[in-house]
Amino acid sequence: MDIPLTVLPQFYMLHKPYFNGADGMMLVFDITRSSTFSNVKNWFNTAVKYGLSGIPRILIGNKIDLKEKRKIIQPMGMHLSEELNAPYFETSAKTGENVKQVFRKIAEMVFHSKIKK
Repeated sequence: MDIPLTVLPQFYMLHKPYFNGADGMMLVFDITRSSTFSNVKNWFNTAVKYGLSGIPRILIGNKIDLKEKRKIIQPMGMHLSEELNAPYFETSAKTGENVKQVFRKIAEMVFHSKIKK
């Protein structure tokens, strides 16, 4: 049985120091693995528990270079992005497709959130 470390409850507690002081959130899932898509809400809820509900966030579907293995279709990502109030991007870390755009967008969102304060 293959249980990703990230789904174990004690693993969430290890992340508390990383949540402290966060100015932005990138919620990333693998479009070829449904379990990672399902876990996005868990990660978001954990971040909210640590007081990060008001920070800028982006939802990212990664591995778009693996079209033939795709399990999460774009409308599913768009629907979740609406639920989370987060722009949705699809990327490929392997080819670099849309990666710069994602980092530019989150940087822009964080910058604008800091100006408003």
